[in-house]
Amino acid sequence: MRRTLSALAASSLLTLSGCAQEPTGDPEAFDGLDAVEDGEVVEEGKADDFLSATAREYVISGTTSVTLEPEWQRRTESERLARVAELVTLKQVAISWFLNLYLVDKEHEDANASWGGFGAMAKNGDLESANIRRMGTTLTYQFDFEQVIAGRVDLMSRLPTMTGTTLADGTRTRTFVLQMGRPTNTQLGQLETNAEWYRSAPFEAWNPTTQPASAREDLTLTIRPERASVDAWLDYPRLFEDGVLDIDVHLGWDYHAAYHQVHAREMYGWLRDRGFTSPVSRFEQLDRTSGAFTRNITANGRTVRVEVRLFWGHGTGSSTNPDTAEGGRQLEADMRDSLAHRDVIVYGGHSGPFYGFALANWRMTDEGDLDDSELSSVEMPSDRYQIVVADGCDTYQIGSAFGRNPAHPDLANLDVVTTTSFSDASEPTTIQDFITRLIERDSRGRHRPQTVRTFLRDADDNAGSGFHTMYGLHGIDDNTRLHPYADREMMGEACAANTDCGDLGNLCIRNSSRSPRYCTAACTDTSGCPEGWACRQIASTSARTIYGNACVRN
Repeated sequence: MRRTLSALAASSLLTLSGCAQEPTGDPEAFDGLDAVEDGEVVEEGKADDFLSATAREYVISGTTSVTLEPEWQRRTESERLARVAELVTLKQVAISWFLNLYLVDKEHEDANASWGGFGAMAKNGDLESANIRRMGTTLTYQFDFEQVIAGRVDLMSRLPTMTGTTLADGTRTRTFVLQMGRPTNTQLGQLETNAEWYRSAPFEAWNPTTQPASAREDLTLTIRPERASVDAWLDYPRLFEDGVLDIDVHLGWDYHAAYHQVHAREMYGWLRDRGFTSPVSRFEQLDRTSGAFTRNITANGRTVRVEVRLFWGHGTGSSTNPDTAEGGRQLEADMRDSLAHRDVIVYGGHSGPFYGFALANWRMTDEGDLDDSELSSVEMPSDRYQIVVADGCDTYQIGSAFGRNPAHPDLANLDVVTTTSFSDASEPTTIQDFITRLIERDSRGRHRPQTVRTFLRDADDNAGSGFHTMYGLHGIDDNTRLHPYADREMMGEACAANTDCGDLGNLCIRNSSRSPRYCTAACTDTSGCPEGWACRQIASTSARTIYGNACVRN
């Protein structure tokens, strides 16, 4: 369970303007009245459900096997296949575990620091298997599998791979060998929370270089790039539809310097400095029952009340003492309540593969944690759009865990922000940046929706000196690629200025200097535009600068 302390925490904000005549391609540059007024379409050629500014997803595939115990020889084939199906599912967990241990970045003090370490992670539970077949008359059954992982954009060149093949679509593959352990069938079935087989030696810090060949399974894997997802906007209209945006921030227990308490105090001051009304007059009075920090914003012509609540372990004598079982249970209950009722749930704290949210002091109590396996069944609303931000080390698997939750199947109505490497424990900068971007205003005080990529770049830039955290968002494929405040009815209507087309996100353009001007809206991809339109770059004819993308009538 890891979250690293940075010696020098960087906090520089991303500059969006860019240099003159440099194409930005940023659709969020369109601010309605503040947008370019002489927009013209740029001529062509002159300029998975996961999105990241610095990482991408890959597909891992291979073949492995499971072997039934000798007593199964006397059973029918249908009975054997039922048991094989169970073992295949359990073997998938093992593949995910050892693949993660190989791919994730290590710290110097880790027992397996010399093995692997490529800044990548696998999605637990996202492994698919097929073509289960018996090997002759033996009790061994082979199966093929695929697993999605995320890592740096140059991961295929960083791994010690060998030449693979070229697929029909031109995609090139590579192969590499994973030296995974050999837990027994009995061990594979030991998955009780906090007592799983992989939390014991030699599997917890697996290092094949210290194990005999008989304890290892050499698995040849093929890796290829996954289809890249397209940038989009968060679903702001649904977040704001009831007139309230409620955000719960949970700070997990920290062993570096009690940062759960330090960051709570920093968040208290930060919220007040940004115009939020505090529910208490002093930080020392703030606890889990105090209520929310509040402020109003204007979004698409209506007033929205923003509410932010803070939760953390308060210490000795409190109901949320993270060193006690009682305090851990309360911290977990508060997180569960947030997931069941809030629009946005933010976690900042320690995490790691298979670990989920570590809210309490795991050195003192087994209470106060929400593992990945629990996130798949935790209560959540099925009729409500939600956002979860998991700001900790190696939280990538949390995305697929939530994707198995019946309230948000395949991440429907849910966006989850995660990391694929170490995060910085010394600052709450990412949490602050996310809230800032979520309610950001333009020069006229109006809410200005920013695309997902904008926040991800901010988060990556603020990860801290020496970090390559690689933030990403799961669930983006069902998000809107047309500006959330686009006036669809005005699109295509004649216009002379942006004000003729609507508010933020709407603008007046022309296809060429000889064509009439018409209304349109910002976009990130053609799939967000009406039929017969395409998402194209728009430039200012006077400044000769590309400002962003908008739907263009063909």
